[in-house]
Amino acid sequence: MESTEYKELLHSLVMYAPLQTEPIKEAVAKYSSWVMLSHRWERKEPLLHDIQDKVIYDLDPVGTMVELQKFCKVARDTGHRWVWSDTCCIDQNNNVEVQQSVNSMFVWYHHSALTVVYLLDVPPSSESGVLANSTWNTQGWTVQEFLAPKIVLFYQTDWTPYLDSRSCNHKWSVAIMWELERSTGINARALVDFRPGTKDA
Repeated sequence: MESTEYKELLHSLVMYAPLQTEPIKEAVAKYSSWVMLSHRWERKEPLLHDIQDKVIYDLDPVGTMVELQKFCKVARDTGHRWVWSDTCCIDQNNNVEVQQSVNSMFVWYHHSALTVVYLLDVPPSSESGVLANSTWNTQGWTVQEFLAPKIVLFYQTDWTPYLDSRSCNHKWSVAIMWELERSTGINARALVDFRPGTKDA
């Protein structure tokens, strides 16, 4: 079945001469955009072999599978079709793939349409300051997962937005950026505008 987007794109190709490439670029960019998950690993994370060739919502919603399903729902609800989580999108048994993925991580986060930060240890209706003490904020690898993307949303343990912020980008939240500045010692402006070596990435 043809989607509305496909029909609109086909119509614009037929109706307009010379060929208008901008609608094609926009359609491809929208369709192929992805959402990244930044989180603290737990003991039993879903791995590639657990989800490969399966519908994520058909899997038993137990343990960390619930986290993955909720992440997919957030991505879908924000209009995206593709998600990426390091625990299940990298074949952990393939050392070459793991190393290539580690080397590419910053670029992948940078080019993501959205990065969802899941704060497992931040309870619902938390007050400002809890993010600073989250274990997510104490892991070294999460620094790049926050700095690299252009758009970031923080979610509490019940998958509600941190500080109940309805902003479409928590990098624009003064309260959240101030909290991260205090906890990391990195100036809030630098946290938002950090772009080293990504000009050609």
